[in-house]
Parts: sequence; C-alpha cells; structure tokens
Amino acid sequence: RPTSVTWSHVMKERWGSCTSVDGTIRISARLETMPAYVLDFVLYHEAIHLRYGDHGPAFQEALARFPQAERAEAFLEGFEAAEAAQKRV
Repeated sequence: RPTSVTWSHVMKERWGSCTSVDGTIRISARLETMPAYVLDFVLYHEAIHLRYGDHGPAFQEALARFPQAERAEAFLEGFEAAEAAQKRV
C-alpha cells in the first residue's frame, strides 16, 4: 500500500513514479483532466511497482487485473501521439 500519493507539476515525461523504499507515489498533474479510469490505471500501475520493481511476468499478471487496462493504455498512447504531433508543428 502506498504511504502517500501526490500530484507532480514537474513530471513531464512520465505519467507516474514511485519509491518502493518509502511507499510514495507521484502522479503527473497532466492526468488531472483525464478520465477517471485513466488516472486509476496509472495509480494501479504505480501501486504494483511498490511490490514489483520491473515490468516482468508477475507485474504484467497483476496489471492485467485492471478492468480497463487496454482502454487506459490506448488513451495514454493516443494522448502522447497527439502531444508529439503538436510539438512537430
């Protein structure tokens, strides 16, 4: 279980991060306006990292339990693609 969850206004490259030593999770403030299921997915992802440090099989098995994992991942990928396209313009 996380000991704290905070918004990060400086996190621009990642959606979230965590520190397993103290159980803290930081979430990019870019998620504040996204659908709740997307935020929940990122929180779930980071909470799993408190137990599993990598994206190995045990991590993937736990992540697959999130009901809208594929939908949330697709949303985030689409958002990142749109951001990248805007930067090229």
